[in-house]
Amino acid sequence: MGKSPVQKDYSLSEFCRKLSVSEATGRNWIRLGKIRPDREVQGKPRFSRTYTEKILKKLQKKDAGFLQARRNKKHLTGNAIDRNYIPKDSPNLKKISRTAAVLAGISQTDLLLRAVLAECALQLLCQAYGIRVSFEKYFLSHYLEGEIALGQYGELVQELFPEGKEAYAALLTAEQETLFQTAYVLEPNADILGLLYISLKNLRERKAAGSYYTPAHIVRKMTADLQERNGGNLTILDPCCGTGNFLLQLPEHISLEQIAGRDIDALSILLARINLALKFKDAPVSLLRTQIRRGDFLLEEDRNAYDLILGNPPWGFQFEQKAGKLLKQKFCTAKGKHMESYELFLEEAVNRIPVGGAVAFVLPEAVLHVKSHLEIRKFLMERVQIEELDYLGEVFGGVQCPSIILKIRKTESPLDTCGMKVSDRNRQFEIQVSRKVEAENFNFSMTDEEYELVEKLISQKNMAFLKNQAEFALGIVTGNNRELVQKQKGEQGELVLKGADIFKYKIGPGNAWLTYEPEKFQQCAKTEIYRAPEKLFYRFVGNQLVFAYDNQQRLSLNSCNILIPRMGRLQIKYIMAVLNSRISQFIYRRKFHSLKVLRSSLEQLPIPVLPEEEQKQVILLADQIALEEDPAKWMEYYNAIDGKVAAACGLTAQEYEKILAYESGEK
Repeated sequence: MGKSPVQKDYSLSEFCRKLSVSEATGRNWIRLGKIRPDREVQGKPRFSRTYTEKILKKLQKKDAGFLQARRNKKHLTGNAIDRNYIPKDSPNLKKISRTAAVLAGISQTDLLLRAVLAECALQLLCQAYGIRVSFEKYFLSHYLEGEIALGQYGELVQELFPEGKEAYAALLTAEQETLFQTAYVLEPNADILGLLYISLKNLRERKAAGSYYTPAHIVRKMTADLQERNGGNLTILDPCCGTGNFLLQLPEHISLEQIAGRDIDALSILLARINLALKFKDAPVSLLRTQIRRGDFLLEEDRNAYDLILGNPPWGFQFEQKAGKLLKQKFCTAKGKHMESYELFLEEAVNRIPVGGAVAFVLPEAVLHVKSHLEIRKFLMERVQIEELDYLGEVFGGVQCPSIILKIRKTESPLDTCGMKVSDRNRQFEIQVSRKVEAENFNFSMTDEEYELVEKLISQKNMAFLKNQAEFALGIVTGNNRELVQKQKGEQGELVLKGADIFKYKIGPGNAWLTYEPEKFQQCAKTEIYRAPEKLFYRFVGNQLVFAYDNQQRLSLNSCNILIPRMGRLQIKYIMAVLNSRISQFIYRRKFHSLKVLRSSLEQLPIPVLPEEEQKQVILLADQIALEEDPAKWMEYYNAIDGKVAAACGLTAQEYEKILAYESGEK
């Protein structure tokens, strides 16, 4: 008898990738005894395939507790309808919502999914091409009986559902029959098929693929300027076209011959071809297949150059190991520990266009400032001009991730801010000067007037900075708040603060208790940090700077972080007052776009150096405001502190008035 094959086991990195958690989380789980390696090789943990599958199954259960709570949200499950994907007044929204609800309650198969899509496609094609029928439902059934003559477009439906009558008949159970009774309505350039597809696809599959489908109004924003341009011989590519949403929104003067779409999802490509058959009447099927085809934009051999590449590249796509090795060899943005798919798409898009060509992508706002995306910013700085930057905020349903529209033009020269158009939900402006740009942070959300004021503040000679002069620490990550954080004190419990307990200059009473046992926590700082004689607490989440003083050695959770300044003669309460001021808030909000108050941002805020006596005046006011309960008097003290900080920063009365106006929302 031959030997049984040796079962492959996984390294910690591979194990964590299978579970969609970070290696740091994996190491913490080992430390806390939540997972146990099967063996060690040269001191490094190894996990058997059997054990890995066991943990994976546990994660997929709703009662997975601690493990599930720490897991990547791309593995959420369920069906969902994105109501922003097509116009809000679409008559198809309710129809698709009902279909998704029916499908959510039954066993979903690929065959059933394609049959429902084919039913919708047939209805839309009949409406688009004026094909008269004597029935209002069961279009797929009638088509399979030869009762609908689609001409060449029958091939597209045949590709979508090639199984035939017997397979279809098996689907017509009592519970599934209603799926083929919905009457869909053709809407010009609306991706009805796409909405149906993404609503029926399992949400887990969508997120694991990094697929976040773009709302209709965002697509219109990205294609609006093409309405005003002469299409001419402009060639356009959507490298991740999905079901063709962006291509559907292109203006009517752009011909099918001028556009191309690629995607790795075969079913999406079939639907995109049908969508474009609806848009481009009488387009040859052979041309649809040529222009819209399955392909991997990052690794394909197609070296065609395009004048414009636009779309919404996948975010956080999980590459197979073999593909990952090839990508690391090809892309400068893939050299780091973790590859981000949208960075690779952006790099490849710039490489595919000629000088003068353009790229327009929807991207996470993090690409502009997060440290892990430094390489793509360096890449762009050397090759492109940013023509338009639109801060969108959170526009994707169920995804807490601010987004941007980035429109760039290839120049092969250093990035120049002059002429850049910037907008957000409240305003739009054009940068009219050449600013200093650093790859560490692409911050273009300031008007020229605001930029000049911020530059003055941070370049004053009497300024000190927290960088290399402070200790920062996270609050406690218990890993299981449900069990470890209590509403009652308990025998050994002590108060633990949350971000919501922290106010400017004041700490609330709190309502959570914790037994301090660091060995049980997933992550925590050194004990001496929590027990420091003096420290500052600050809210970690939000766009406001909120700092409070603590000298009672209190604990905090990870929504409430810790700062211990070590700035020589600058006293801790004075530093708190500066950080709580409108001046610091003005700099912070214009210089950094983040929903989290990051250490790297705080380290760049200027702290004016004052003599000890002048610091004492500010500290006296800070002590008074901390005790004040009357809102009017509290504001009186706050304004007094603010005025002293403004004077210390060298602001003129006019400049300070501008900051007050900005912060009150008057500008």
